[in-house]
Amino acid sequence: MMTIDKHKLAQIKVADWQPLSLIDYPGKMAAVIFLAGCNMRCHYCHNRQIWDLQQNQLSFENIWEELRRRAEWLDAVVVTGGEPTISPSLVPLLQALRQLGLLIKLDTNGTRPDVVKQIVEQGLVDYVALDIKAPPTKYVAITGMSIQSVLKTARYLKTQTRVSYMFRTTVSPFLNEQDLRIIGKNIVHGATCWQIQQCRIENAYSSVKIEKMVKNLKEYALDVVVKGI
Repeated sequence: MMTIDKHKLAQIKVADWQPLSLIDYPGKMAAVIFLAGCNMRCHYCHNRQIWDLQQNQLSFENIWEELRRRAEWLDAVVVTGGEPTISPSLVPLLQALRQLGLLIKLDTNGTRPDVVKQIVEQGLVDYVALDIKAPPTKYVAITGMSIQSVLKTARYLKTQTRVSYMFRTTVSPFLNEQDLRIIGKNIVHGATCWQIQQCRIENAYSSVKIEKMVKNLKEYALDVVVKGI
């Protein structure tokens, strides 16, 4: 087991954390760590207050000690954002979390496929959730970025066998059922899990509409699930 460098831990900062979540790691009791900074600007983002990297204010050393005390009854830790793969602290943070004996899940927008591959191949995570925001023709309009790096991350996750993964799509009012079919057919197809999430903004689709949409998407992944309704 690697020795924990307390000085290095003290240099890592996080934006926020949640001591317990029952919904962020499928089937597990998890803590959630939020890293600040994001390279996308999705109009429906509910964490826009931490888009700025300078929002990393909390001492990870204190959080790590608290997680160490809770490790007997926690199952996992989720590292999310913002976009954690742009954080210079991501790898040392994951290395420190590995020492706690907990499962680790990474939430990512997929724009840094090399980072995702690195931490998967180094055994620093057990689960990856990749957000697929839109079909290719709408990606820039919805996120401000091209989809190309996201496609690379999606292809990698579908071909690797080291970790569990899911694809996630938030159904904003800017998407329609045809958009979801394009995502399903051209990106998700053959994945183990695709999670469809209801958008929590004005003019969002109703729960009934989301359920109807999902019925027509079952063929694209082994498991298609709905969250948030």
